[in-house]
Formats: sequence, C-alpha cells, structure tokens
Amino acid sequence: MKMIIISCLILIIYKFMSLKFSWYILNQLQDWIVSKKPYYPNLNESICWVKDVLRREGSNYELTKEDLEDIKMAYEFQTSDINERSYN
Repeated sequence: MKMIIISCLILIIYKFMSLKFSWYILNQLQDWIVSKKPYYPNLNESICWVKDVLRREGSNYELTKEDLEDIKMAYEFQTSDINERSYN
C-alpha cells in the first residue's frame, strides 16, 4: 500500500513538472498584461512572454493553434479599453 501511494505521488509530481499551457498560465498572462497598463505589450510580446514562462519552468511544450487563440482572446479582453478609446 505504501508503495502505491509513493508511486501516485511521483506520478503527480511528474505531471506537475511537465508544464503545459494552462488556465493558470493564461491567468498569469492576463495579470502581466494588466500590470503594464497603460503601455500594454503587443500580442507578439504576450506570446513570447508565455513561451518564456514555459521555458523557465523547464517545459519544452510547443504552443498549439488553440493555445495561440486563447492567448489572443485573453490579450484582446485585457486590452479592450485601448480599442474603446480608439473608437471614441
């Protein structure tokens, strides 16, 4: 029984260490974007920021098309006040 528990813990730790793009990183990205207000980063800088976070965490995960769409959506949401001002 003790060996099963240890094996489960090792598996959990391994899954945590193989960091992938997730809602957690997406939330961090949004916080980072907002922290730059009023001089928001552009979309490419935001994508590079995510890649840097993944690399710093030791992950070799490659962003998918869906990940890039999520980043774009979060970016547009967080910078929507810029778009509102430019239309007024």
